[in-house]
Amino acid sequence: MYYVSRITGAAALGALGMAVWFSIVLARADFYFRKATPEMVERATEIAPRNTLYLAMRGLELDYEGADSRGLTEQIAALNPLASAPRIRLGLAAEISGDSASAERWLLDAARVDHQFEPRWTLANFYFRAGNKPDEFWKWMRAALEVSYGDRTPAYELCWRVSSDAAEILRRGIPERHEVVGSYLVYLLEKNRVGMTRDVARRLSRYHDAADLPLLFGVCDELIQMKEAAAVEVWAMTGQGAPAGIFNGDFGRAPLNHGFDWRLMESPGVTHVNGNRIVLSGQQGESCSLLRQMLSVSAGKRYRIQWEARTTGIRNPSGLEWRVADRSGALLPGDDWRAGELTFAAGEKFTDLELVYQRPVGEARAEGTVELRGVRMVEAR
Repeated sequence: MYYVSRITGAAALGALGMAVWFSIVLARADFYFRKATPEMVERATEIAPRNTLYLAMRGLELDYEGADSRGLTEQIAALNPLASAPRIRLGLAAEISGDSASAERWLLDAARVDHQFEPRWTLANFYFRAGNKPDEFWKWMRAALEVSYGDRTPAYELCWRVSSDAAEILRRGIPERHEVVGSYLVYLLEKNRVGMTRDVARRLSRYHDAADLPLLFGVCDELIQMKEAAAVEVWAMTGQGAPAGIFNGDFGRAPLNHGFDWRLMESPGVTHVNGNRIVLSGQQGESCSLLRQMLSVSAGKRYRIQWEARTTGIRNPSGLEWRVADRSGALLPGDDWRAGELTFAAGEKFTDLELVYQRPVGEARAEGTVELRGVRMVEAR
């Protein structure tokens, strides 16, 4: 028992000694490394040849000196079987040297060990530069966007450099990820590719997220401004239904100020109350727009706009009228509700209905409240 205790004690002392020795060696290596000169870093790597931090610093120094650091980088990759950074570096170095096969092998290995954005994005760029494997480009671009974060504009720009076909980009490059689809739709708007937004908006609408409504309304507004028929479809995607006739003609809810709903035209001296009441202070402009709505119609057909209005307590009530397709219809003054109508021929898919005030020559500006109800549109026979 005595001898066993002595052997155990000796082994413990030996282990302790080895630990102390290794600590001293590693301390020396760290001391040299912190000197940060090429000579000292090289000495640190000689003392601790498995320290990847030292090896990486030595590799950078070799790069600055114009020497070949690939051997060190391969050593780092071998010591870190799950690290993508050295594999990416080796792949890019091989590509620069003209060895595309080795570049592809290293970059694919990086994506194998690391499923995050950087390896996938690097592969997409590699295949973009190679230009001879479009399927691989789309595969890795889509994979990169599936785990992407932050500003995705460079990725979308790269897609458009590869293809000018909006349908192909959406099908092959944009993954079924809510955040990505939304940001891509914003990108298209910012780049004035409004005519290519419909299919992206349709995909976004499938998520049924109320937070997406402002974006969908924005798309609809841009399409309306461009007189694109797709505006009708995007409007339906917002849950508002087809824009048949006058939308919200009874002012049963507050106007959205978007799409095919009423737009309350703000200007000095004009106050809107609940959408259907407009207060004129008498200080409004001599000519100003009060209310507007874009109508979806069939070109060549005739339509009749009908309404009821009253000018409660208004002074000098003339000058108020509806305008649409070069036709106009005046609002008859009076404290009681009075009906009115006008007929017009549609010349194109969309036409603007607008309530305006135009001060008649020789009269003071109107002052008081204009109220509307029952605004509707019917096809004229």
